[in-house]
Amino acid sequence: MNHFSVSIVKSIFRIVAGGMLAYAGYILWSANEYTDIFIAPSGFLIMLTGGALVIAEALGIVEEIV
Repeated sequence: MNHFSVSIVKSIFRIVAGGMLAYAGYILWSANEYTDIFIAPSGFLIMLTGGALVIAEALGIVEEIV
């Protein structure tokens, strides 16, 4: 296996982890209607963080290709 293959596999894991983080943030953000605890802002920030990680990793893949 060469460096490019390992880098792509690592990027796939990071994209999946970022997606899971964004989904967990969405669950917290949408659960605000069902609980007394005000958790919507933290869920929204977690969702944004997951999305930013996915975008950063996509840029990393582009960087590896060019």
